[in-house]
Amino acid sequence: MKIIILQKIKSNNVLAFFLSVFFLVVLVENCYAQPTGAGQNTIRVTGTVTSAIDGAILPGVSIVVEGTTTGTVTDMDGTYSIEVPENATLVFSYLGFAPQKIAVGGRNSINVLMVESAEALDELVVTALGIRREEKSLGYSVGKIASEELSKVVHENILTSMAGKVTGVTINSTGGTGSTVSMVIRGATSMSTDNQPLFVIDGVPMTSSVNNVGGFGSGNLVDYGNSISDIDPESIESISILKGPSAAALYGTRAGNGVVLITTKKANQRGGMKVEVVSNTVFDIPSKYLDVQNRFGFGARSYTDKTFANGVIPPYNVSEVAGAGPELNKGYWQVQPFAPLDANGAAIPTELIAYPDNYKNFINRSAITSTNSISISSVTDLVNYRLGISNMTNKGLVPNSDLNRNNLTLSATSEMRKGFTVSTDINYTQNWADNRPATQERGANPLQWAAWTPPNVDIRQLEAYKLGGNEVLTIGEGWENPYFLVYGIN
Repeated sequence: MKIIILQKIKSNNVLAFFLSVFFLVVLVENCYAQPTGAGQNTIRVTGTVTSAIDGAILPGVSIVVEGTTTGTVTDMDGTYSIEVPENATLVFSYLGFAPQKIAVGGRNSINVLMVESAEALDELVVTALGIRREEKSLGYSVGKIASEELSKVVHENILTSMAGKVTGVTINSTGGTGSTVSMVIRGATSMSTDNQPLFVIDGVPMTSSVNNVGGFGSGNLVDYGNSISDIDPESIESISILKGPSAAALYGTRAGNGVVLITTKKANQRGGMKVEVVSNTVFDIPSKYLDVQNRFGFGARSYTDKTFANGVIPPYNVSEVAGAGPELNKGYWQVQPFAPLDANGAAIPTELIAYPDNYKNFINRSAITSTNSISISSVTDLVNYRLGISNMTNKGLVPNSDLNRNNLTLSATSEMRKGFTVSTDINYTQNWADNRPATQERGANPLQWAAWTPPNVDIRQLEAYKLGGNEVLTIGEGWENPYFLVYGIN
């Protein structure tokens, strides 16, 4: 029988015989080969992967047995299941989080809390709907500001805190504390709009125009500032500025001037309750004052020694309070506003002297802004929360001007049951002031009338502005008393 088979094989193909033997050996070897982890018992490991910051489930987390290519990923519920040797080590990795190595140790259930990596986050940008993307994958330029940079010099408005920290961003303030702040990214692009970017706070879009001007009466227009100024700077974790016009693809045409993404602080550390207290005091001291002419007094024409030999110039005319009159500090005399009276009640001429520090004498020597805040945060298995309370008080450079603000912020997340998480972000702001001075040209703007006070009149003479009844001390008809504007109109 054997001879017959061999002869038949030989007569057909000797090479085919050897190939058949080879495949037979391989088949037998595979049948008796040990599976992965030869000589070891395998177990099935299951678990859930969540964020250590807010307890959110993390789909798509890569889980690999160390030293092998065996692995899996978490599903949409953040759960996974994998069969591994009982003494294996699992490696968990996810974009934006620090990788973790966990020894199985014979356990069948392993739940993992992923911790954000500061190094990885530097390369990430939170775009629309909270989606995180690598910065290099975006089609537009991104400028980023961390909370540490915002708190180096504390401002009452987060926009002024950003000044000079991002290239291509121009920030201008229209007035003092609490007034409107304009932010233009990469230059103005429209002649009919205010060119302000779209602000997105924790995924919620918010507009902030520069036209929040109101008031009462005639010519008493007050700048009440931007709505973005209501945000407590102490509650901000980071700011990302999307500069390119391509950013409009994420938020529509209203983002054509760019987008400012603001992320607020969340509880992100385990280990019990954390209490943080911050107190800041900032002084604003003028380094340079408005330069106004103080060479000539008020009047419609100039005078010389030859015009009036005795050096006494006729009393000023109310209709000539504008323009340039006689030169000051030249020994000329004139009956001026608030002139003393002789025994007969006649006004006495006084020397025309310049008061170059009128503007400086009117405003306060400094402004002071005090900010005090306290925050309480905790991360537990039941709930993660951060509660912040802050108070800001400001005494401005303009006399009798002030601004006060209280902020309450709450960020909380709770996993009610597996796969069901409830989150909330609350920002409550209360602003008030005893007096917000007018900031528009003409009308009741005290700084304008302080600058227009004739240089031969000491502005401090106007401080006692009450004359009784509805009468107010002024230098002439059509002129406003700046002290009345700051103390009499609130």
